[in-house]
Amino acid sequence: MKILILGATGRTGRLIVEEAIKQGHALNVLVRDIHKIPFDSKSINVFQGTPARREDLAAAMQGCDLLISALSIARASDAPWSKLITPENFISECVKNIIAEAGQQNIQRLISISAWGVGDTNKDIPFWLRWLIKHTNLRPVYAEHESQEKLLAASSLQWTAVRPVALNDAKKIKTLKISFNNLPKPSLYISRHSVAKFIVDIIKSNGYVCKSPTISEH
Repeated sequence: MKILILGATGRTGRLIVEEAIKQGHALNVLVRDIHKIPFDSKSINVFQGTPARREDLAAAMQGCDLLISALSIARASDAPWSKLITPENFISECVKNIIAEAGQQNIQRLISISAWGVGDTNKDIPFWLRWLIKHTNLRPVYAEHESQEKLLAASSLQWTAVRPVALNDAKKIKTLKISFNNLPKPSLYISRHSVAKFIVDIIKSNGYVCKSPTISEH
């Protein structure tokens, strides 16, 4: 299967690239700066540009069967109050382009990273996280994930919006909890490695189409 991965140079995106290569998929990636690619690009088709520009996205989507989006709203640091360094509407503008261009290129499947606390899971998250989302620069980040999920739900795509809990950089992949309606109750953390493996593992599965699973680790 040929896959276009967006957000491939991010901390989670680069792990998705590594896992997809490991599982034998052919890859396209669309990156803003080809000089910052953190992986061996010899086996990957690299396109320079941004999914916020539809013509760049269209070129990178050519011949692909599926899209994976690890796009995010970047901040200057992990601190909740740190300055945003991408536009507040970046994800939703990219998703609008994805939906429009996927229709033109007959691509039906998209797997995207969202977040625990989006949509009906807002009531399930701890009080302190809800407070941070409301009062810090996490607010526009979560607002964009909300917008992304609404756009996908209104589209004809066979989408999956994966909602990981708080991410860490642990390298050990643990057994996952897959939760809907807070059952089973998610734990608070998951490694980026585990998120990447889950996303690539479900490429050939229909079990999560048009669903938003919360994923955490036992």
